[in-house]
Parts: sequence; C-alpha cells; structure tokens
Amino acid sequence: MKNGLRGHALRFVICAAIGTAAGVAARLATGTPNALALGWDAAAISYTAHVWATLLPASADEMVAWSGQEDEGRWAITLLLTAAAAASGVAVFDMASQGAAALAALTILCSWTLVHTVFAAHYAHRCFSGGPKSPGLDFPGERPRFSDFAYYSFTIGMTFQTSDVDTRSGEMRRLTLVHSVVSFIFNTVIIAISVGLAGGLIGGN
Repeated sequence: MKNGLRGHALRFVICAAIGTAAGVAARLATGTPNALALGWDAAAISYTAHVWATLLPASADEMVAWSGQEDEGRWAITLLLTAAAAASGVAVFDMASQGAAALAALTILCSWTLVHTVFAAHYAHRCFSGGPKSPGLDFPGERPRFSDFAYYSFTIGMTFQTSDVDTRSGEMRRLTLVHSVVSFIFNTVIIAISVGLAGGLIGGN
C-alpha cells in the first residue's frame, strides 16, 4: 500500500465523476428516469471497491502508516450517510411504480455497504491514530487489520452490538453509539420501505 488512500477529497471527486458519467450515459442511451440512481450506484460501488481493494491486503504496520495520512473525516461520514439514506429512499419510492424493484434493491444494498465500509475505515483510523497506548478498540488475538475493523463495523450494522471486541476509550464508545443508532434507523427504514414495496407489488397483482 505504497500510495495508500491519499487524498480522500480526490477520491470523492473521482468517484463522483464516475457516477455522473454513468448516470449521464444511462440517461442518453436509454432515456431511463432512473439515471440518478444508476449514477449513485456506480459512485458507491467504485468508492467501496477502492477502499476494500486498497486496505484489505494492508498489513497492520501499513494500517498504522495509513492512519497518519488521512481519515474519512466526520463531515465526510455525515455527507455519505445522508446521501446513502436519501438515495435509498428515492430508489424505493420513485422506482416502485416503474417496475424497477431490482434497481431499488441494488441501490439500497450499495448504500448500506458504503455506510459500514466508511465506518470501518473511520474506526481503523481512530484506533491507530491514538497510538499503541490508547488503541480505542481491543481485538482478541493478533494486531487488527482492515478486515477486523470491517468485522466490527458490519457486526454493528447488522446486530447493533459489538461482538467480542472491547472499546477502550470514550471517543470510540461515542462513535460506536452513533454508528449503532444510525444503523438502527437505516435498517428500520429499509424494512419499512421494503414492506411497503412488497405490499404495493402484491396489491398491483
């Protein structure tokens, strides 16, 4: 990971450009009214894939070096979460009447995966940037890698609990609390709109 994830602003711009290009291309080629959702999916997939492809093979030492370079940032997390939630809602409510349930489901999946990937990267940064005396999170066994932080993040995203990982700082507990609340709201909204979509499809038949 020699180049690391340098410059999250540049990464946002590149992924936004990919999403914009995909949306415009879909609109011009097919005239689909769902071009916005397609563009969002392309941007979310490219961002998520880049984070995983870069950090997953990184060693613990490389993760420490990366944590000194950048963080996704609180504002970046907030913006991504807001965009993810908005995209999911728009996907379901605007596509339900157009027979595009598959695209709506894809958009929700992309948004959900992006949210917890971003939190995983944020956990990793906060844990390593605190130094060896204040790790923030205590993982059993060997030194944690990105897959361990992803395990922690996605466990919270699916179950709202922290499994076998101990929190060691007030900052990390607060971040975990925010993540748990966001996950609960996000999952509740997904269930609600999915039930509504299923009911509409059944009623339409």
